[in-house]
Amino acid sequence: MNFYKIEKILKNNNCNFIHFNSTTSTMEEAKQYLKKFQSDVVVTADEQTNGKGRRGNKWISPPGNIYCSIALNNKVSVKDYFIFNMITLISIKLTLENFGINKINFKWPNDIFFKNKKFGGMILETFNSIKNNNFVIIGIGINYSSSPRIKNYNTTYLQSFIEIKNKFIFLDNFFKNFFFFWNNYIEKWEDIVSKYKKSLMFLNEKIVIDMNNNKNIKGIFKGINYDGSLILYKDDKLISIYSGSIKI
Repeated sequence: MNFYKIEKILKNNNCNFIHFNSTTSTMEEAKQYLKKFQSDVVVTADEQTNGKGRRGNKWISPPGNIYCSIALNNKVSVKDYFIFNMITLISIKLTLENFGINKINFKWPNDIFFKNKKFGGMILETFNSIKNNNFVIIGIGINYSSSPRIKNYNTTYLQSFIEIKNKFIFLDNFFKNFFFFWNNYIEKWEDIVSKYKKSLMFLNEKIVIDMNNNKNIKGIFKGINYDGSLILYKDDKLISIYSGSIKI
């Protein structure tokens, strides 16, 4: 496989590149790399044997889909970490729009859908190296050639709705978008937030949120705070929800 274009983009952004045919998890590979080298890196794999999603869930990772972790030496304050979610998701959306695909939407906080079918998601972790550099690792999973059957919602994959020769053409375009926003996130902050909010599913609708304590909370989805928390209208007042998942 020729990674020349991807390697060139990443090199121009002072970022190393590692690809595995198969690995346990690109997130874990990124952490191992940071322990040794303390420098920005992108790790991709054709297959993961122990992929992880949000809230301890397993990310089903058969061969052929996109599994990627981006490790960046962080320059964003903790209260603004949600910018990584927004940059990642809008970069995926803009990449697909470049291929003529619209109707891409986000389910708070970090799932991505096409016509109400999930095809991707992301997780965010922090990592402190031996030298105490503060890194952020963005884990991305995108169904490219197949999609798992999920009990609670429908899924899909890129090749079912887009004509593209291989997944590395997608990644080439994605990294161009991602690093443009990452390098200009201060100037583009309002634009990033606006693009994310405009793509949110269920905005101004009644929703049910599955909380981490296995309890549900109901209300009207009114928007997103700058820290990424969901604004819920419940019992005649606005409350902020920091963790959970919107039920479909």
